Amino acid sequence: MSAYSAAAFFGLVSISAGVITTNLNGIWVVTDEQKNINITGEVPGSMYTALMDHNVIQDPYYRDNDLKYRWIGLDNWAYSRVFNVTVDMMSMMNVQLVCEGLDTFATVTINGHLVGETNNMFVRYVMDIKPYIREGENMILVSFKSAVQQAQSLAANYSYLVPPACPIPQINGECHVNMIRKEQCSLGWGFGPSFPTQGIWRDIYIESYNTTTIRSFTAETLKDTNGSWVIDAEVHMDVPYGATVEGLIEIQLDITSIGSKQNVSLTHRDNKVTLRVNIDENLDIEEWWPNGYGAQRLYKLYAFFTSVDGHSMSGKKLTIGFKTVELVQEFVSGDPNQGRSFYFKINGVPIFLKGSNWIPADSFQERVTIKSIRHHLKSARDVHINAIRVWGGGVYESDDFYDLADELGIMIWQDFMFGCAMYPRDPQFLFTVREEITQQVRRLKSHASLLLWSGNNENEKALRQNWYYTDVNFTLYYNDYVALYHDTIQPIVQTEDTIHPFIMSSPSNGMESLQEGFVAKEPWSELYGDIHDYRYLDPFFDESVYRVPRLASEYGLQSLPSYETLAKVYAEEDLDFWSDMSEHRQRQPFGNVQMMTEVILYLNLPNAPDKKQKFKDTIYVTQIDHAIAMKTETEHYRRWQNRIDEKGRGNTMGAMYWQLNDIWQGPTWASIEYGGKWKMLHYYAQHFFSPLLVSPYEENGEVKVYICADETKIHAVRHAHTHHIQFELADHYRSGVLFGTIPHSNHHPIQHAVGPSGTLYVSLYSWDSMDSMYTWTQPFQMNTTSQLVFSANIDNMLGEAGCIRRQNCFLYYHLGNPQTGPVAWQPLSIFQSAIGLQKANIRVTNVAMVQKEQVFNITITTNAIAPFVWLDTPGIQGRFSDNGFLMVQSTMHLQYFAWELVDLKTLDNSITIKSLMDIYY
Repeated sequence: MSAYSAAAFFGLVSISAGVITTNLNGIWVVTDEQKNINITGEVPGSMYTALMDHNVIQDPYYRDNDLKYRWIGLDNWAYSRVFNVTVDMMSMMNVQLVCEGLDTFATVTINGHLVGETNNMFVRYVMDIKPYIREGENMILVSFKSAVQQAQSLAANYSYLVPPACPIPQINGECHVNMIRKEQCSLGWGFGPSFPTQGIWRDIYIESYNTTTIRSFTAETLKDTNGSWVIDAEVHMDVPYGATVEGLIEIQLDITSIGSKQNVSLTHRDNKVTLRVNIDENLDIEEWWPNGYGAQRLYKLYAFFTSVDGHSMSGKKLTIGFKTVELVQEFVSGDPNQGRSFYFKINGVPIFLKGSNWIPADSFQERVTIKSIRHHLKSARDVHINAIRVWGGGVYESDDFYDLADELGIMIWQDFMFGCAMYPRDPQFLFTVREEITQQVRRLKSHASLLLWSGNNENEKALRQNWYYTDVNFTLYYNDYVALYHDTIQPIVQTEDTIHPFIMSSPSNGMESLQEGFVAKEPWSELYGDIHDYRYLDPFFDESVYRVPRLASEYGLQSLPSYETLAKVYAEEDLDFWSDMSEHRQRQPFGNVQMMTEVILYLNLPNAPDKKQKFKDTIYVTQIDHAIAMKTETEHYRRWQNRIDEKGRGNTMGAMYWQLNDIWQGPTWASIEYGGKWKMLHYYAQHFFSPLLVSPYEENGEVKVYICADETKIHAVRHAHTHHIQFELADHYRSGVLFGTIPHSNHHPIQHAVGPSGTLYVSLYSWDSMDSMYTWTQPFQMNTTSQLVFSANIDNMLGEAGCIRRQNCFLYYHLGNPQTGPVAWQPLSIFQSAIGLQKANIRVTNVAMVQKEQVFNITITTNAIAPFVWLDTPGIQGRFSDNGFLMVQSTMHLQYFAWELVDLKTLDNSITIKSLMDIYY
């Protein structure tokens, strides 16, 4: 079948292909008999948004409505509607109701007849409804039971306690969520509220066909021994009980004549067809690369089934990318005593994971639009993020999420949805888990963005560290753990997906955990696997407090979201850091006290006499701390990417901060607020994840400066006996820096990287003058991706420059032009003790629209050194090209990217600017 006919086929698939699809999304009737509520609601959706749409309740996020509306999650709700069955549907041999997501415990009836029951939010249920339908109007009723009540019932009837029984009081959550297969954080978590939803949360439709239909279609791309690409495809068919279906299955690659076909004879049990597509090595197949490493080339792959008699046809298509992925876990320097590496190769190239963690973007999944997903993932791409971990306490995200990750080059570390708990292992639980894992692996494995499967979030560490008092019977809970993750989940993943690596937990010691019996003695080791590490009351600005792991997949600090974001859900009296409502929104124990203590470690507290202004300034300083902490820790990890210390620590190949997004408006670890506004941290991420990074720190009285450089636009150049890799960086990073090639080496994972040369400029300033006191220059030639290029004794530098004490001065670094190239700055004391800082007069002197729509050029000026310059546009959605920066020059040029239509005058009038000294009166 030609590419043209493939496209034509998919335009007619619902009718001409022999499958009639009847969409049941839309308006349903939502009822709560206990409260005599009878309203309409949108599907996909939940009872909360239906109630809100009819003004039965306020915004559930407003103030403490999560407590006031607890009754909603305790009641049982039902969804019903009338649907029409046509003559053509009745003429088909098979009519099936397909429920892509029912949340969670439901019975489904058609015209009063029971057709199915569900107990897993993450499973697609297919129900035979042919015996119960009639031509014309029919009634479908989906009756839900409270997940809260069901969880309690399951726990009460289980033979022993599966901990934790309940969340800590600060979370205001519900108990025993680990007993049910539902979004774990929907019953409350440390970053958000408890809203135990019920409803039809994914698409629901009817499929009518005669003999069979393609239920799932998957593909794996791999390299053959001769270097050519191979596609291994699997087609899973729905075949009725007792039937045998014969026909032809074809696979075809987009815009080519390449494909494969196979005659098949299928039954209900024998319903899988495997086909291999061999691609000629002379065909120019473009590889898919992560963000920053190359293009994200995607191809369409089609599957067609035609029955022998030609009366039944079915088709599906996939979007695939050609990539290979490898998780490398080798002994470091060949020495078992120094642990194992833990890093990824994409298409044979070692990749430093620059990333973050994704939580559900809303308590009500129906409000998560493709526009919102695109905004968040594009915001990640814009700050050089190349990997996101879909965290294991939420949901397997929508197809739109993974499609956009494919498009944007963001690799997905995919947790299975088990988090921070022990789990049961009774037959019913394991049965539904098997179906969940099988379906989700088949749904997601073909995405070019997929990087890794992880069995759970933190459960290995929780078991070993006795988080939930499991030591009272460690063997019991250990056996539960092994039965679920090793005996149940791992075999399914490795059978269904042969190309993506699987680890049993995050964090874990990776391969070492398996060798130690699946639960390592120290699954937080710096010598193996990944770590999660939080340092709440340590001096976050001091790199020496941080560990040196192989990969950090979680680390974070909290800050408050903007005043504008909080004002939407706070009453006037709530807008104070120490208000009861501020405490209510904080789900981390002592979280607000921690934030304030962290401010005192680094800065002086704001002292505005006006209560509202003081709250705004307090938000500002928590965001400064947040940004500085993540900058310090992330750069620490990047500097360690290709060196090993005497303890075997190092070769750190990933930094994924917690967390990217928010589920509601409150104090959290997120870099993007609920609603999409960038916190200061997100602006800082575009620097600490930059392809070319200048990274200074202090150690034993010396300043040390590393340059870190990514591999991008890769071109392999073969030489006799040696492989060389040639790299280029984007033009705006090239100022003053030349790029060459360096030899490939296997000693360190990413030593075969870009080799820039140039000059580092190191200037010492006093806080009270915009004129540099002294500048040192240091030529450099790199031979690794992270290299020390400058070191000096700070006291000697102060003496040479004429600075009388540390508190008076700071260091400023740049390569070439400081307006366009990478820069860095380093205070030589905490800001509490800094001397000479003045209140700067920072003004917007020009705003002009660029020819490109909704992009504006902005010029600002200052008369004094200004740290943490923060620009905002209250009432207008958008972002600046930079923010939270140090202003050392009198003039700075920025851009503003509006996310909505705005005219020049409105934008100009909305811009506000502050810097550090503006918060002290």
